[in-house]
Amino acid sequence: MNKLVILAITLSFILPTTHHSFANTPEIENDIFILVQTSVRNSDGQLVVYLESSKFTEVNTPALKSFLDFEASRGTDPIMTIDGENYQIIRRVQIQIFDSDGLVASTVLSDNIDGKPVLLARFAHDGYPKISGDSMESIWTFIIRVS
Repeated sequence: MNKLVILAITLSFILPTTHHSFANTPEIENDIFILVQTSVRNSDGQLVVYLESSKFTEVNTPALKSFLDFEASRGTDPIMTIDGENYQIIRRVQIQIFDSDGLVASTVLSDNIDGKPVLLARFAHDGYPKISGDSMESIWTFIIRVS
């Protein structure tokens, strides 16, 4: 009995602090799911870093919806039916070759609107070092409900 009481007390202190261990995904409409997978390779092509997340630090929902509406209108992305609901899978790839050394602390998706860069989504993470010549590939996957 004493062991159960001690376990319950211990868990009551641990569980509330672990609730905020990861970035909370800002409110996005229930009809959008986002996943980003980022890999960094050195100039020899060897994998240095791999990160993936479906939890985002920032999401600009109106700009993201506009971006996805445009991308969906291209008609090149597959539509799947699951339990009678139609979903479109939009996958886009970003590639960047670094020309300087430094540290990258977030993965960002942005768009140019009226000639200005606009943040669509950002995934903050612990960061990774980058060296000139390294390449980064981010695969953004969006699953949206369509009618």
